[in-house]
Amino acid sequence: MPSTPPFIRLLPGLLAATALLAMQPLRAVSDPGFKVETLADGVYAAIRTDPPGLMVDANSLFIVNEADVVVVDAPEASAEMIAALRKITPKPVTYLINTHWHDDHVIGNAVWRKAYPGIHFIAHASLRDYLPGTGTKNREGMIKGAPEFAGQMQAQMDQGRNLQDQPISDEERISYSSDIRLVKHYMEVVPGTPNVLPDIAVDEGLTLIRGTRRIEIRHLGNGHTKADLVVWLPAERIAATGDLVVWPVPLVGNDQSHVRDWPATLDALLKLEPAVFVPGHGPVLRNADYPRQMRDLFASINDQVAASVAKGASLEDTRKAVDLAAFRDKFAGDSKVRRFAFGMYVTGPAVESAYRDAKATP
Repeated sequence: MPSTPPFIRLLPGLLAATALLAMQPLRAVSDPGFKVETLADGVYAAIRTDPPGLMVDANSLFIVNEADVVVVDAPEASAEMIAALRKITPKPVTYLINTHWHDDHVIGNAVWRKAYPGIHFIAHASLRDYLPGTGTKNREGMIKGAPEFAGQMQAQMDQGRNLQDQPISDEERISYSSDIRLVKHYMEVVPGTPNVLPDIAVDEGLTLIRGTRRIEIRHLGNGHTKADLVVWLPAERIAATGDLVVWPVPLVGNDQSHVRDWPATLDALLKLEPAVFVPGHGPVLRNADYPRQMRDLFASINDQVAASVAKGASLEDTRKAVDLAAFRDKFAGDSKVRRFAFGMYVTGPAVESAYRDAKATP
């Protein structure tokens, strides 16, 4: 069993009856699972309100210009986000930027195209190759495994136990219930939805001038994937980071992330001196403390892994040698949910990613 799922969504390999998933109610229609925050004149963030857990959907950004709208990311909840945008403005959406290739940032492209037929999609050039190949395989695995995992969560809750078969806490119960709702929504939205590939590809950067607004789309380096883009509004000092920045625990995939490059990419982001960060997941961040904390975590992992590799250690021995306890306490505190997520999405995959890169590039 791999240490993390290929697209950082949930713990695989736990089987249960899928009928339990169907029993889990969705949110009320009046609660779309996100809130819209005004960040600057014409700039709005659609921020998920789910509690921390193993299943996620993405934030989005609406940039309302003089004659049109530019949107950042197309989550599974894109239909609900379109409804929210139309309450803000009747202007057409002319561009949608996918910050990277994972489903919770691209699957809504088809919905946005239906709502705004003249729209253009912008993404890193590698996304055109990833989505029809590896992306499709990963999606098939998610469609097969997610309901089984959600059923296991429900079964454990019914027995008063968590995924580690210990007594479940109130925090874990809330988190599991949210995960189950998100899986149900995923299964309603994703199967059968076609890929919509970008018609404008970015390698290093691209600038959109929309009336008086300047929108810079930058590839600052590898991190969460090699396709990560940052959308930078220099006048407003707002950065939409995609999953280069994720709160409360970074999302790392041993087969797709690049931990060795991630600190330098975050340094490039920090050099822009944003006043506001809109992360791929988590609340709006109004200072650089958390991105710096992520940078320091990955730098420490790289240093520890490099020292282990220099001694000729195996991956298994390197895992034992790397000590992330202090960082786990800083990111997760006493939260059972966040500590489990840190182990799932950082301790295992980040060390493996750094080890792979260190071996490939001494």
